[in-house]
Amino acid sequence: RYHLLDRIAFGGMAEIYRAKTFDSSGHAHLVAVKRVLAHLAEDDDFIQMLVDEAKIASILRHGNIARVYEFARAGGEYFIAMEHVDGKDTRTILERCRQKKKPMPPEHAAYVAAEVASALHAAHTAVDSTRRPLRIVHRDVSPSNIIVAEGGTVKLIDFGIAKASAAGMQTQSGTIKGKFGYMAPEYIAGRIDARADLFALGVISHELLTNRPLFTGGDVSRQTPFPAE
Repeated sequence: RYHLLDRIAFGGMAEIYRAKTFDSSGHAHLVAVKRVLAHLAEDDDFIQMLVDEAKIASILRHGNIARVYEFARAGGEYFIAMEHVDGKDTRTILERCRQKKKPMPPEHAAYVAAEVASALHAAHTAVDSTRRPLRIVHRDVSPSNIIVAEGGTVKLIDFGIAKASAAGMQTQSGTIKGKFGYMAPEYIAGRIDARADLFALGVISHELLTNRPLFTGGDVSRQTPFPAE
């Protein structure tokens, strides 16, 4: 169903392609296809993370959250088909600002932060079919997961490590995943709720306005001694 056109991103877990698909009327549409790298296809924990991402994204319907269309397996390979956002992630934009030695205009920084806050509010207040709060926490709000489209639309992506209380959406207890530079101290200590996402957004806002990170730190995925909540 998907014709891969070109690879637009590559990481340690998956590669993302711009792809074309056709609706029932034969009209072509662009989508993004996240294809799991071969060495992770047999990793049950990683596949479960993708399943959770698809489940959470299927619940969330918001203009500032990139939609996920399906999670499937084809020819022994797992993939997620999602909304294609034609633009640049905020990390790329920040790097460009640093090259030009000019910070992002304050009104642009405020706009990006407000749009991400709107996406987070939708996630944090989401409920299931019985109106039970899902308590979704993104857990990896960072510049690389915020895309600004060519037309100015801001999209929050990658709910792959989100935490939710819905049945069938569980994260591995005692595991921290994300980026240290945007991580709330309470999260590192094992206490996680929606405020961790807002902390990260505050750190990002500082970076957008000053052109420099508030804290430094790389990606992390490690076991910690704290108990499950």
